[in-house]
Amino acid sequence: MREVKFKFNTMELRKDWSLAYFLLYLCQISYWLIVISVGIELVMSATQLSNEHIVLTDIPVNLELQQFDQYDDLEVAGVMLNISERMSSEMHLSGPYNKIKEAFFVFNGLKIYKNSIFFMLFFLLSRVLKNVAQGNPFHPNNSSYFSIIGLILSLSGGTNIAFQFLNAGHLISLPIINDIGLPEITSLNLFGKDFILAGIFFIVLGYVFKEGTRIYEEQKLTV
Repeated sequence: MREVKFKFNTMELRKDWSLAYFLLYLCQISYWLIVISVGIELVMSATQLSNEHIVLTDIPVNLELQQFDQYDDLEVAGVMLNISERMSSEMHLSGPYNKIKEAFFVFNGLKIYKNSIFFMLFFLLSRVLKNVAQGNPFHPNNSSYFSIIGLILSLSGGTNIAFQFLNAGHLISLPIINDIGLPEITSLNLFGKDFILAGIFFIVLGYVFKEGTRIYEEQKLTV
């Protein structure tokens, strides 16, 4: 009976390893795809510069559409209906280089910044999963990795909120967007409060893993 129980526990442990390796490979594939996509974007940008005609795609923007004001707290057969005038969309720009060169560098720079954030998140998470897959979930570095992930999430979310605030106060301007005078476009849509909340969660998780590692090490010394 003891031998059967031991085999059962071993199978369960290997099953956990398989899931950890699957998630590890998924994270590694994700951050390599980010590197490849950034490389493709850089090559395409260089090609556009040689042709002196720029095409900028997938610029995330926040919109405020006044035409939905009439649906604010609308009552239909006893049911209250509210459609928010705020929504997110994507903007595309194209034109000669001398007209939109500032937008070219700003928006491409923001794309690289955004991809860099996701690259660091997937890379650090893969380091955690690697330790877990190798049977060492309480590796001393895991708590540090979680804390760094939390700081990256919180700082990127806070930076975007500050960026939106400065843009709304006309302290900074966005190329082309502010020049054409479209009040419907309020700001760029990068990272928001969700990233801050996720960052706080990972910081707490890092602290929990730090305490778990300390208890685990003390148990090992006791044994």
